[in-house]
Amino acid sequence: MPSWVTKSRQLVAHRGNPWDHPENTRISILSAIELGADVIEFDVSVTSDNIPIALHGPRLQKSTTGHGRAKDFSGHEISNYRALDRNGESTIEPIPMVKDLLREFGTQTFWNLDIKDPRAVPLVSSMLDEFSLKGRSVLSGLNVKQVLKVSSECPDINLLVNLSRLDKVFLLSRFFWKRWVAFRFSEIATCPSVVGINIHWRYVNQELVTILHSLETEIWTFTVDKAIEMEKLFSLGVNSVTTNRPALCSSNLP
Repeated sequence: MPSWVTKSRQLVAHRGNPWDHPENTRISILSAIELGADVIEFDVSVTSDNIPIALHGPRLQKSTTGHGRAKDFSGHEISNYRALDRNGESTIEPIPMVKDLLREFGTQTFWNLDIKDPRAVPLVSSMLDEFSLKGRSVLSGLNVKQVLKVSSECPDINLLVNLSRLDKVFLLSRFFWKRWVAFRFSEIATCPSVVGINIHWRYVNQELVTILHSLETEIWTFTVDKAIEMEKLFSLGVNSVTTNRPALCSSNLP
């Protein structure tokens, strides 16, 4: 496992710097790099002609001037749309192709690629090979079942496990959550390509951190925009915190 992955008190810039720029765009990612974020996260969707794009999706209208499902449009059609800012206003920023982002910024930072369409995995894997970036990247957005499948097919990719709906139900149970965590994540803990879990910060408590660390599983949390909450999570032993506000949090944390 690459040493940067297990770095403590790691800050991940969620979709770049969406507080100041349109999310998942080139300028947003560049801004987060310049602010000194440890890792850059962006979403990966796939067009109808199998081109990975930096877009949350599945519907274009959430963050772009387009309308409809991203997977129903070609890369050329997507290129005609523009990103919206966080107030929903149109900007001049295009929706980037993943390949263009990795080509330009690949070695300048580390990457958390949030997979929104399973078709993206082999496509992204090929790009990471092309630019020699597998050692600088993790894939997230995949549940336990998906992670085990990807791990068997692409054993050299670093992976984070996201919770399924069932996982979330058990974590909220007063009586069974500890047994569930130990059962659910003991299997992935033995998988060499699995870095850890990627979990919403509201599910995190000291007991959960202790159990997961006993399984030698890293804990990456999202999405935290207040420095005081970030510091609280780090004090619990969380390894990585994802934020929409890399400028604010990087300037307020010790």
